[in-house]
Amino acid sequence: MLLVDVLEEHLDEAEFRWLQWERALGAPDFTLDETATREERLLAHLEGLEDVSALDTVLRPAFDSEEALRVSAATYALLRLGETDEALVRLRGANAPVRAAILRAMEVSEAPGLASRLLELLKLEETPFQAGVLEALAFRQEAPVEVLAHFFTHEEPRARIAALLGAPTLPEETVRRHLPALLDSAHPGIRAAAMEAGLASGVRLAWEACRRAVQMPDAHAREAMVLLALGGDEAEAALLVGLLESAELRAHALWALGFSGRVPAMEDCVRYLEVPEVARLAGEAFSAMTGLRLEGAFALPPGERPEGAPTPPEEQESLDADLTLHPEDDLPWPDVAAVKGWWAQHQARFVKGTRYLLGQPFSGLVLVEALESSSMRRRHVLARELAIRTRGHHRIPTRAFTHRQRVALAKARATAAHVRAAPLAAPHR
Repeated sequence: MLLVDVLEEHLDEAEFRWLQWERALGAPDFTLDETATREERLLAHLEGLEDVSALDTVLRPAFDSEEALRVSAATYALLRLGETDEALVRLRGANAPVRAAILRAMEVSEAPGLASRLLELLKLEETPFQAGVLEALAFRQEAPVEVLAHFFTHEEPRARIAALLGAPTLPEETVRRHLPALLDSAHPGIRAAAMEAGLASGVRLAWEACRRAVQMPDAHAREAMVLLALGGDEAEAALLVGLLESAELRAHALWALGFSGRVPAMEDCVRYLEVPEVARLAGEAFSAMTGLRLEGAFALPPGERPEGAPTPPEEQESLDADLTLHPEDDLPWPDVAAVKGWWAQHQARFVKGTRYLLGQPFSGLVLVEALESSSMRRRHVLARELAIRTRGHHRIPTRAFTHRQRVALAKARATAAHVRAAPLAAPHR
């Protein structure tokens, strides 16, 4: 019984550590190094489950719980023990939530031959199942281009999105025959994925669609705003600054502006530090552009909030209050006076017409360095920019285990000097 107790403890800890790791991957207050520390604890407990006796005692019973994180940990351990066939059988028989948990483990697993087995499953006719498998293959960057091309016009939106975002670049035939319709899709997710895939392929039509989406924004324009910020010049930054006047779009616009790196965006972020509803987002964006770390004298002490700040979810008394925790809830409150003082002192070194990232003029090397040092929350967007600017040659898997991310970053750093740094306003096709 002692061994069973030990295995149960490993599984319990793996479930809990998996949750911590997933949260760290999107956290505004974690870096890659800090996430790696959490990850080491998770991997240690997953390794503790690599015992054949764990199969019947704890791993197989874990699937009966239908607890997503527990299922992910159990699936990962099954694969490590060479039980790929069983994992795939469980995948095919699972309900949607359990299926998603199994696929998450398969995304990050390094089990030999798993990709080829997943490719076989794509031949099945069950559409939602196909979409999930395709997402996993795209995440692993192991979906052949010809397979992805088959799903560019698939009836399932999830499959189309996964195929578009999984393709390093779009084939010429897809650009010519299908991209215009994809960019004009009624589904906002498909439109956004088509914009991103088109930009990575150097298609001017994608840039024009992105700009139109920001000029006539709706509730689904957030991704177009981000893409415009990544690839635009002063004129595009001005479009985003104009959206700050809309209370409904302000938070999205501030998020996007943090990636624009333009002086007018910095100036407006300073202005919105005094608006409690978006002060932390404005501070985050300002920090990302200028390199000023909002800590110490530049942030309010822990637990202190400015006057007029929204009540934290956990302190709200209304039964209808949204208690969902969001990554931005962990952002620091900026000390407005201190940040304004810093800006007054340093503003002169930021030149209009130049794009900045973490206080440095933008370049391929600066982008890679930002991917190595920025908060986990922001790295997902920065990785997308690197993929766009390298035509899909460098895709950093920012939701994979950190050792895989570091391998991809090392390859990107080796060729960073050749990364195109100019605005994307004039793509090549």
